[in-house]
Amino acid sequence: MTGIVISRRAERRVRQPDRAGRTVSPERTAGALLISRRLLRRIETHARQAYPEECCGILVGVRRGDGVVVASSHPAANRSEDGKCDRYEIDPAEILRVSRASQDEGREIVGFHHSHPDHPSAPSVADAARAWAGYVYVITAVAACGHVETRAWVYDEPAERFRELALRIRSAERHAARRER
Repeated sequence: MTGIVISRRAERRVRQPDRAGRTVSPERTAGALLISRRLLRRIETHARQAYPEECCGILVGVRRGDGVVVASSHPAANRSEDGKCDRYEIDPAEILRVSRASQDEGREIVGFHHSHPDHPSAPSVADAARAWAGYVYVITAVAACGHVETRAWVYDEPAERFRELALRIRSAERHAARRER
């Protein structure tokens, strides 16, 4: 929790378990994308390896109010026929396969990740034209030198624009301790 000290008893009361019994404090996820450092590195490595083309993948996790906890990332082949250097497309059959598998684990598809080679990590006009409301879009800007910058966005359909989410790193130590309980 950030900046708030409460007792263990009070902390247990504010945590909400997901369908698999894992807990995440609501204060950590409010308006944010919570992801492990390992998963973030995997996404950024995928972006570097795909350069100069866009990489893409599917994010699986759980929703917590207006925030999202990412549990896994599933790289996908970029099937875009409009130019893989500035577009991406994921096979709908792959999305369906990941959706079914994640439901078996008590999770769901919460969003997608892709890269922007030599462009900012902000949604493009093409991203907005294909965005699904309520899903998180993790965009990694990648330069020829290998430098990356990753940001998270969610498409707000009524406002017809993207809203940036805070990207928070999930502590591996706390996550491992929770799994042992």
